[in-house]
Amino acid sequence: MRRILFVDHQASALKAHRESMAKYPGQVDLVFADSGKAALEVVESKAIDVIVSDLHMPGMDGQALLGSIKENHPNMVRIMLCPLSNIDGVFAALTVSHQVLNKPLDAESLWNAIERTCRLRGLLTDSLREKIGSIEKLPSVPAVYRELMAAMARPDVTSTKIARIIERDSAMAAKLLQLVNSTCFSLSRTVSSVDHAVAYLGMELIKNLSLTAHVFSSFARAATRMGISFEAEQEHAMVTARIARRLLSDPQQAQNAFTAALLHDIGNLVMAVCIPEQFKKAIQECKSSGRPPCEVETEILGMTHADVGAYLLGLWGVPLPIVEAVAFHHSPGAALERTFDIPSAVSLANAFVEDIRGERPLALHDHLESLKVLHKLPAWMAMAKVEMRLANPDLVKT
Repeated sequence: MRRILFVDHQASALKAHRESMAKYPGQVDLVFADSGKAALEVVESKAIDVIVSDLHMPGMDGQALLGSIKENHPNMVRIMLCPLSNIDGVFAALTVSHQVLNKPLDAESLWNAIERTCRLRGLLTDSLREKIGSIEKLPSVPAVYRELMAAMARPDVTSTKIARIIERDSAMAAKLLQLVNSTCFSLSRTVSSVDHAVAYLGMELIKNLSLTAHVFSSFARAATRMGISFEAEQEHAMVTARIARRLLSDPQQAQNAFTAALLHDIGNLVMAVCIPEQFKKAIQECKSSGRPPCEVETEILGMTHADVGAYLLGLWGVPLPIVEAVAFHHSPGAALERTFDIPSAVSLANAFVEDIRGERPLALHDHLESLKVLHKLPAWMAMAKVEMRLANPDLVKT
């Protein structure tokens, strides 16, 4: 049973939460607070698994409340409810929340978000920590990304300020412009400055692209030493991202799927840097046996590149929907989705790219059928082929 604390200054909202959660008897223990101050008193007096707070409240608002929870009770799952049309509010919420959900929200969507977030948090803090204990020094979060997260939490932040932060890291800025001008975005003209990139794509996507740029630029040399084609890795990530973005109609989900797909194989690069000899052995076994990488990695390393990538991004404070998709991009069924969501989009996009290239695809038929989207598969496959031809005509044989 999960103990969930709902926080909202409106009695009608708390009543709605109570009524919606009545669908899950025996699974939830509900606690309510009508202010941020009252919520802090509750968490000091009893163990809480999940806190669900409204963003806009008088006195202590949701950002301040969850910021305090994050600092003093870091293992508590933090979910923020706010109108996604309020872009400043979303930026503020992202820095202190595991999930930011649009309101009003139906009971099933909220419960699914709670289940999935709790499952992923447990995975990141328990089993993966044990598995990845053999990796002595994981890469640290880039300072620019950390500064961008802090800046975007400010309601008065401007696109010019964001551009100036990125430009302090010349390598990241250069890589960012390369990504923005790639075929993934199909822009009508070349973007030659970070200011223009932010204006074209928006601050949130630029923040996540900056993280991707750091990954690509930092690990290129190590990947080459390991015999990994960095150009091929980057091309695979970019094409997968382009397809994943088109599989989801909701703009925020599509954006997160795009970023998750760009980062879905980051674990390969991390292991190439941190445990090169063991990882090299796994690569050689994959090539000689033709077995799937995740199967070989689990056998030889005790973990997969999906595990490592998700764990690292979790440590870096990357939004959990992105971390979740990276963690489950080879096993989307484990993400507990009830509707076709970001993990399945990234997994399917990755499978399309591998299948079209003649590599071993994932067996996603049953999973897609369980989500009631199997009928969309032919159209999605046709779209994927178009995207791959646009990115690289050699990838798809006519």
